[in-house]
Amino acid sequence: MAMLSAVLHEKGLVDDAVAMATAAIEAAPESMAVRDIIGYALSNGVQSFHVPMLLDHARNAAYARAIRRMVHPGMRVLEIGTGGGLLAMLCAEAGAIVTTCEAQPTIAATARAIVDRNGFSDRVRVISKRSDLLSIPEDMDAPAELVVHEIFGRRLFDEGVTAALRDARARLLVAGAPALPPRAEIRCALARSVDARRRVVTIEGFDMSLFNLLTVPGRQLRLKKREHVDYCSETASVLRMNYDAPSPFGPQTETVSLVSTGGRIDGVMQWIRLDFGAGETLESDPFSEDGATSWGATLFDFAAPLETAPGDIVEVTLSHKDMRLLVDAVVRPRSTV
Repeated sequence: MAMLSAVLHEKGLVDDAVAMATAAIEAAPESMAVRDIIGYALSNGVQSFHVPMLLDHARNAAYARAIRRMVHPGMRVLEIGTGGGLLAMLCAEAGAIVTTCEAQPTIAATARAIVDRNGFSDRVRVISKRSDLLSIPEDMDAPAELVVHEIFGRRLFDEGVTAALRDARARLLVAGAPALPPRAEIRCALARSVDARRRVVTIEGFDMSLFNLLTVPGRQLRLKKREHVDYCSETASVLRMNYDAPSPFGPQTETVSLVSTGGRIDGVMQWIRLDFGAGETLESDPFSEDGATSWGATLFDFAAPLETAPGDIVEVTLSHKDMRLLVDAVVRPRSTV
C-alpha cells in the first residue's frame, strides 16, 4: 500500500495517494519502512515550515481566541492558505461555513482528509487553488463575510499576503469584510552578532567572493539564543499594515531612528508582530519568553560593521516590494544631531 501511495502521488492522484497512505499507516503503524516510503513520496514539494507552524502553540492559541471572538454561526468565511486545515476547522467549530484554498495539491489533499477525519467536511470546503484563481460562483456561493489568513513569513511580506488580500477584497469578500488578523507590523532593533556572518571569500587560494551575489539578504537566527545576538537599541515598530483598510494596507517605505547603546553594530534584527484586536497580539521576537516560535527572526547584516558611540542615531529604512523586504541604514554621530 505504501508503494501504491507513492505511485498514485507520482501520477498526480493526490487524494487517492493520501487515502492509500493513511490505510498503509493504519495497517502497519510500527513500520518505519512504510512511513519512510510514504514520507519521501508525499513530502516532495511540501515546504518544511508547515510542521513547526502547526506545533506553534502560541500561534494556534492566538488564532483560536480571535476566531471564537469574531466568528458567529452561519458566517461565510474565506481562509487563504489551508495548510493542515486547523484554522478552517476552528472557524467551522464556531459555526461558520468555510471555503479554504491551498495551492500545494498534496497539502490540500491531506487537509481534506484531516477535515473529514474530524467531522467537518460538511462545513469546510478545501479547494486546491491559489486564492487569486478562486471565483464566484464556481468555488464560493457568495462573497465571504470574513477572511482568515496566515500567509506571513518571518519578513511579513514574503508569502504574498499583500497581493492575496488585495485580490480577495476586490473579488471575494463583501464590502468592509473584516480580516483576521486585521493588523501586522515589522519590529526591529540594532544588533550585534557573536557569530560572524558566513560569507564566501577565498577558498583553496581562489577568490570565490562573487558567489555571495547569489545569497538572499538576511540570515535567519536560531530561536532562544540570546547569547548569539545582543540588541544595541530599543525596539521599534515600522511598516504597520491594516488589512481592514483598502489596499495597499500601509506604507511601502518607512524610516525609523534607532539610538545606539554604543560599540560595534553588525546589522538590523527584524521580526513580526500580529495584532488580532481586543488587545490580542502575537510577536515573534526570538528572545521573548512567550513569543511565537514558527517564524523566527532575521538579521540583516550591514555591508561592514558600524562603530558607534552611545547616543549615535542609526537611520534604518525598511521597504517592501512584492514579497521582498529591503533594509538600509545610515549612522549619524550624536554630535551632529
